[in-house]
Amino acid sequence: VSTQSTGRFDKSLLPMMFIFSVISIVTLLQAAVESSEGGQSLVNRRYSGLKFGPTKEDHVLLKPRMEPLEEAFSACAWVKKILAPSDKYWFAYGPTISQDEIIISHDGLVYMMGSKNMDVTSKASVQIGTWRHICLTWSLSSRTARLYFDGVLLGSGTTSSRKLGLDGYIVLGNEFDSHGGGFDNYNQFGGELFKANVFAKELEAAEIKKMADGGLCSEVEEGYGRSRYLKW
Repeated sequence: VSTQSTGRFDKSLLPMMFIFSVISIVTLLQAAVESSEGGQSLVNRRYSGLKFGPTKEDHVLLKPRMEPLEEAFSACAWVKKILAPSDKYWFAYGPTISQDEIIISHDGLVYMMGSKNMDVTSKASVQIGTWRHICLTWSLSSRTARLYFDGVLLGSGTTSSRKLGLDGYIVLGNEFDSHGGGFDNYNQFGGELFKANVFAKELEAAEIKKMADGGLCSEVEEGYGRSRYLKW
């Protein structure tokens, strides 16, 4: 077999060389993106949310100063239901005065100041694996809690004429059966949360609709400054 070069370029190799070049470029770009995002691809990072498992240990517990929220608040998040049973709670706040001060389920059940405030589960019609934008608003001046799904007001309820208790805990992914604890598997959220925020104000309907219409990738919430009191 002769190994002598003819000095001519084999044009049949062009398609293979082009494919190899494209693969190499894509690989380099992906590596650069993953490196800049701490080993995580930009796409996965952009949609990465808080993921909760199926047990009572799968929750986030914190104890913030509640003075900025005692007369008005709005708790909003993109919520994805994964577990089939109903009444799974993604947000709860419980001071000593009432362990059920604020409870929000993924499917439209709300407790405010110790009693069931509203139930819009039939209207919400939540499906497994679907992102929904949920927002609960309240203020002492209005004495009204309002629940929005995807920017639409689904229900409201009158509350007592007092401020929120200040010595409580917030939990994401479950609800309280005692002060700061008492979690059980039945109430475990077991889903995903994205862009969970608590605002130190009662948001207007138009503001909530703008958040919901903006979708998962919007930066609407970034414009609220310090009134965006807690964020995940």
